[in-house]
Amino acid sequence: MTDLLITEAAKQGLWAILYITLYFYTLREGRRQQTISATREDQLRDEASMLRKECLDREAKLTNFIDNMAKQFERLATQYERIAADVQEIRVDLEHKVDRTELK
Repeated sequence: MTDLLITEAAKQGLWAILYITLYFYTLREGRRQQTISATREDQLRDEASMLRKECLDREAKLTNFIDNMAKQFERLATQYERIAADVQEIRVDLEHKVDRTELK
């Protein structure tokens, strides 16, 4: 078909040949650009998928870290309450001892 068009264009003159040649070049270049674009889109999709997976993994790690920190904070709060109760008990004992020594 290409040869037929070029032969018919040759009968019409130089400008017709140039037009047909440019037309075919444009078609080939368009197909080539579509192939390149499709390849690029596939690569970008793959990269986006990989980044999404990395983000989900990072989010899971951070969530686990925060959960662990919350558990440690709860343990520290419990220990602090115990220490505060012990300190209060020691104060009360010392006050009783001071009161007893003053009474004697």
